[in-house]
Amino acid sequence: MQSRLNKSTIYILLFFISAFILINAGTIASSFAIANFNTPVLNWNEVHYNAPWVGTIIYLYAYSTHTDEYNALIQGKIDFATLDHASEIKTLLTQYKGKIFVGISPVESFGQLVFAFGNNLTANLYFRYAISSLLNPENITDIVWDNGLLGQDIPYFINPKIYGEWFNPQVITYYEKYESYNLTRAVMYLEKVPGITHVNGQWYYNGKPLVLTFIYPTSSTPAQRFASYLETQAAAINLTIKPEATTFGELITLATTAPYTDFNITTFGWISLGADVPAWLSIYTNPQNVGGFSNSTIDNLITESATAPTLNDSINLVKQVEYDLQVELPYIIIVWSNAIQGVYLPNWANYIYLNVTSVYSISIFNVHPTSSALNGTFIFSSVSGDTPRHMNPYASVSLYAFNTLDDLYDSLAVINYTMPSTVSPQALIPWVAKNWTIVYIHNVTLPGNRYIPNGTKLIVNLVHNDTWIDGVPLTAYDVNFTIWWYDIPGMMGTNTFDGLHVNYTYLVDNGYINSDLFDTIPAIVWTNVTGPYQIVIYLNSTNFLNVYYTLTEFPIVPAHIFNTTNPATVYAEKIAPLISSGPYIWGEWNVPAEEIVVHANLHYFRINPLLFLQTVKQGQAATFTANITAYSWDNSTDMLIPTQISNATVYVYLKYLDVPGHTYTDVTVNGKPYMVIAKNLGNGIYQATINTSMLQPGLYEIVAKAVWTVNGQMREEFSYGSLNVTPVITTTTVVPPTTTTSIPPTTTTTTPSINVALVAGIVVVIIIIIAVAVIFLRRR
Repeated sequence: MQSRLNKSTIYILLFFISAFILINAGTIASSFAIANFNTPVLNWNEVHYNAPWVGTIIYLYAYSTHTDEYNALIQGKIDFATLDHASEIKTLLTQYKGKIFVGISPVESFGQLVFAFGNNLTANLYFRYAISSLLNPENITDIVWDNGLLGQDIPYFINPKIYGEWFNPQVITYYEKYESYNLTRAVMYLEKVPGITHVNGQWYYNGKPLVLTFIYPTSSTPAQRFASYLETQAAAINLTIKPEATTFGELITLATTAPYTDFNITTFGWISLGADVPAWLSIYTNPQNVGGFSNSTIDNLITESATAPTLNDSINLVKQVEYDLQVELPYIIIVWSNAIQGVYLPNWANYIYLNVTSVYSISIFNVHPTSSALNGTFIFSSVSGDTPRHMNPYASVSLYAFNTLDDLYDSLAVINYTMPSTVSPQALIPWVAKNWTIVYIHNVTLPGNRYIPNGTKLIVNLVHNDTWIDGVPLTAYDVNFTIWWYDIPGMMGTNTFDGLHVNYTYLVDNGYINSDLFDTIPAIVWTNVTGPYQIVIYLNSTNFLNVYYTLTEFPIVPAHIFNTTNPATVYAEKIAPLISSGPYIWGEWNVPAEEIVVHANLHYFRINPLLFLQTVKQGQAATFTANITAYSWDNSTDMLIPTQISNATVYVYLKYLDVPGHTYTDVTVNGKPYMVIAKNLGNGIYQATINTSMLQPGLYEIVAKAVWTVNGQMREEFSYGSLNVTPVITTTTVVPPTTTTSIPPTTTTTTPSINVALVAGIVVVIIIIIAVAVIFLRRR
């Protein structure tokens, strides 16, 4: 089952990864030149922390098989594809070097056998142990997963290679003793199942010949190979298992629909599990995810692990869950997968190869045309059963939808991909949040008589230059609205936003909720917006995992767009009004072409200002031009309508980027911030002249803030650039006089070049304070 389980693990994001600098105290900025701007493939530690880079991204769903994608990739018709055929992968690795880069890495995804728990035969523990004893993980890895190329059969519920700190080694002992490959033991177990008889080598169930079915998806070559392997292994003990191929959609319907009696054994898997093990273990608490299996003891342990007071407590509880699952065996793990993607290299630069990530072995966050940026169209192909059902931040839950939605909407913090597979304090990087403070609280009573005996007060400060593409500032009110709009605490009942009365109980009862976000952070009990750019969030837990969820779990949505429409109405929309704030803006959904298009947001608050670099001599005037455009939503076409803003006031000021003696602060002249008002040239174009005579040589960021009003409400938009001021050096050459003529000195003026590459990354490091200690948190 392909799922956006814990969507924030995909923020992956695919498009939000970074390199960063850790410091002990204070807030600084640092700039550095990227010498390998045109290098095709970067290492994971070379990624830079800005977006966007490529001009247009097309998410293509027109291909129906990975082989079709493979053929399109080698022809340059697409630029990114997932690969799952060993022969094709090996061909790319040997015959297409320099044209196709192939990334292979273990990821947080697994596949398994699922048993129908709605009938006494396949729900019996001995039956499942018998099937497990038929399987040799080494053979499965070699035969089914192409000698480990596609993945590895590690028959445990937590992969020790990815989740080392969470892994319980006691499960190895139990598996080897009771569940490992042993045909004699398989016979013994099967004979213990009530109703089964074994007469003259033949198997019977309730007096009839025992014939089992194994249902697998037709579109998967590995699944076909496994079906053949399972049939052969069963035949070794004279047991009949008949493989039956069906569509993936039909398979999932059988496996996840009560009363779970219409199959014996099937197979599906989970992808993008994320680094937070207690969170994704919740798949075992829902019978729909596991063929009807239910165990209240395991459910309670999983809940306790997610809400435990400390991380060590969570780990210890998870280890108990892991052991209990191995004993109860709701299903059999047959693979921990590798992510394998190919990317087309000609004319493109700066793909990033990640050693470990949630879904993809390669990130394209920094990809751009060679020697250029904010240009080109990158085609990202996704083979799936169909295109996303909708493009809607309230209703969408699939990976494919959020490949696009994650381009449009941001979270408070993002993952540090130098350590993506571990829950550690260093793995969160501020994004929409400028910084945050954690204060542990005790015996606190909140409004509404909410009592917290031991909990956390999370004080989040937002950046001040993030805006929605219609010009409305992104504020703490949007964060607060998002938390309760999704009902992330899962408190049910009712709530009111500006007169909009929301009945959460009704929404849940009728299925009008985002199942990925509803009830994902039950520790949140109250929020308080204390200023336009500060929100205080109260949690009834001291486990920092809940802080981690709060900062990363949800995409921030615009309150002013959704706070007048009932969520059930939004849920029903195929395409919701996509007024966004992220690095890309909505383009179109081309239904005949089966493609979704997004374009670079040139006003994004984390765009790299050195993409717009100009160099002038000290004393020479510099000119900066801003194009101020706002967007509105057209419901009739599901598209954005651009409007040039011609009634704005545009303030242009400078910040020190790389100037000796200065940190990342506003440039001041005579003790006052340097600022000029741009001239209105009409049709949304504004131009400012910057006097550099009072600027010392160095690198500066140019920030233009446009302000205007709509129906009395303030709107704003930011534009960015950079200015390299070089010194004027005067050298004097003295020429010895002749005996008859005195020649005056010759004065030569030269401008030395500064070693600034075409593009540089700007890293702003925020210190996060927890009580007295200074640490970094991470995102899930």
